[in-house]
Amino acid sequence: MAAGEGKRVYRDYIQATDNYLIPFFGKHNVENINYSMIKEFVGWRADKMGKEPKSSTINTHNSALNRIFEESLSRGYIAKTKIPTLENKGRDATRRPDFTIDEYRKLYRALRTWVHEGRAGKSTDMRELLRDYVLILANTGMRHGTEAQNLKWKHISTFTQNGRSYVAMWVKGKTKERELVARHSCLTYLKRIHQRCDDISHMSFEELLRSNVEKSVFRLSDGTVTKHLNQTFRAFMRDSGLLKDSRTGQNRTLYSFRHTYATFRIIYDSIDLHLLARQMGTSAQMIEQHYSHLIPRQRADTLAGISRRGKTS
Repeated sequence: MAAGEGKRVYRDYIQATDNYLIPFFGKHNVENINYSMIKEFVGWRADKMGKEPKSSTINTHNSALNRIFEESLSRGYIAKTKIPTLENKGRDATRRPDFTIDEYRKLYRALRTWVHEGRAGKSTDMRELLRDYVLILANTGMRHGTEAQNLKWKHISTFTQNGRSYVAMWVKGKTKERELVARHSCLTYLKRIHQRCDDISHMSFEELLRSNVEKSVFRLSDGTVTKHLNQTFRAFMRDSGLLKDSRTGQNRTLYSFRHTYATFRIIYDSIDLHLLARQMGTSAQMIEQHYSHLIPRQRADTLAGISRRGKTS
C-alpha cells in the first residue's frame, strides 16, 4: 500500500480488521475461532453498527477474515479443517440513483447553457470541465474518483477495426487495471478538454495521443487538477432540478453516471452482462445483483410477443 501498488479494497480490509475483527476476536487464538463464535460476532457487529449491515459490508469483513485464516494456515497456526465457513445473510443494497433517458437528455441540454452562465475565469473553467467530465463518465462507465483521477493522456489511444475508429482508455483504480472502449461521442469531449489546456493545445489531437503525455486529462485550462468538481456538480444539480432521484429518494452524485451507463447499455444496447462487467471492471455477479431487474425491459419485444419484423404473435 505504501508503495502505491495496493488495491483500494485493501484499505477496506484494514478498516474492517482494525474496527471489527480485532476488537472482537483479538484475545482469542485463531484456532479457537469456530462457527459458534462467528455467530456471536454477527450479533455483536449488528449492535455496534446499530443496524443490520449490507451484504457488501459483510463480504468485506468475510474477505478480511478469510485472509487472516489463510495467513494462519500458511504459518501452521491452524489446520485447514478448523477454518469455519463464513456466511453472508446481510440486507441487499438499496437501488442506486441514476438518470432516465429523458432526465439525461435534460441534463445534456442544461449543461450546454449552464456553462455559459458562470462568471468569466475560474467559474466558467470549472463548469466547462464538469460538463466534459460527466459526459465522459456517462459514456465510458469508468469510476468517478480513482479511475478518472488517474487517467492521463498517455492512457488514451485510438484503434481501427473493420474500417471503423474507436477510442480506448486504460484505467486504474479500485480494481486491477483494464482497457475500456469509450462511446464515440467521447472523442468530442476529449478534444474540447485538449483545446482548453494551454500547455498542450499547440499539438494536434493525434500528436497528443501519440506523445504519451504524462498529464492528467481532467484538469483546468491552466493545468490545475481540481478537487472541487463535487461541489460544482451539486450546484448544477440544484440549478437544473435534477439533484434528487424521484424513484429512490436519494440525491444523485457523480457516481450516478456509472449506474446510468450500465442501465442504458443494458436497456438500449442489449449488452451481455458479462461483457458489461469486463468493461466496467467489476464481477458479473455484481452486475447481476444490481442490474438484473433491467433484463425484462432489455427483452421487451420477446416478452411482448413482438417479432423482429414488428409483428405481434
